[in-house]
Amino acid sequence: MTADKSSPCLVGHAPAKLNLFFEIHGQRPDGYHDVCSLCCPVNVFDTLFFEPQEFPEIAFTCEREDNNQNLCDVPTGSENLVVKAVELVRERYGVKSGCRIRLVKRIPIQAGMGGGSSDAATAIRLACQAWNLPLSQDEMISLGSQLGSDVPLFFIDGPSLGYGRGELVKSVGVVPRLDFVIVKPPEGISTADVFQACSADHIPDRRSPERLLRGLQSGDHQEIAWGMFNRLEMTAQQLCPKIGQIRELFEKLDCPAHQMTGSGTACFALCRNEMQARQLASQLNRTNMGDIFVACSVTTAN
Repeated sequence: MTADKSSPCLVGHAPAKLNLFFEIHGQRPDGYHDVCSLCCPVNVFDTLFFEPQEFPEIAFTCEREDNNQNLCDVPTGSENLVVKAVELVRERYGVKSGCRIRLVKRIPIQAGMGGGSSDAATAIRLACQAWNLPLSQDEMISLGSQLGSDVPLFFIDGPSLGYGRGELVKSVGVVPRLDFVIVKPPEGISTADVFQACSADHIPDRRSPERLLRGLQSGDHQEIAWGMFNRLEMTAQQLCPKIGQIRELFEKLDCPAHQMTGSGTACFALCRNEMQARQLASQLNRTNMGDIFVACSVTTAN
């Protein structure tokens, strides 16, 4: 997060995330599901430009850096999570000023990569910086949890474990760099539809992230591969057959592991290093399966 000394405009970079692990532990009385998730932020970024203003309104615009993706499904009014995040900060701390926010989208939508949640977390950080609000990490996590289950994880440095509906987060600690190639097909799926179709109460053998955690701590790619898991993947594949086609492509590639992230539809392969990720991306680009990203793990942007 930076500020140009010649301008009051602040700039924040919002990373995407990949779910290396996702398990469901039943439905809650509030309609959400109890989950266990391990998320890794990666260097596919949206960018927010935040300019404080004296007038009380929040002026928000959203644009795409390239023309590869339609933004018609991204709300630009008060229902956008960025606007909701800034309004929440203003209401909670009695801020009278407004701002202009320009969001440049690079993270694909309806992908399971957390773009909207990451944008909201970055908006909270920028608002606190612009309005001189020295909030602690726990205070920002509390604000984020009111906006969405994935927002809190973007206040944690590096990979994090999430519990509850996902909003209870803790750091995994320092882990080695991880390299990935990501495929986002043109099709998207509603998160609600995937959860509704997943029979959470009839899971005979729920998985644990312990093996994945051991792999991350040791840097053993094979151990990481054995520990990766996403309970939602088979259900999402039934709703979007393209996910199965991407799985078949990954099966033919020499990569340690692959799976879907979040509720889809983006899928990713864990690679041994950046060189392999770029080689696999070159092969995948010839398949016309969708947008291809080469990415690596990062700490959450500040």
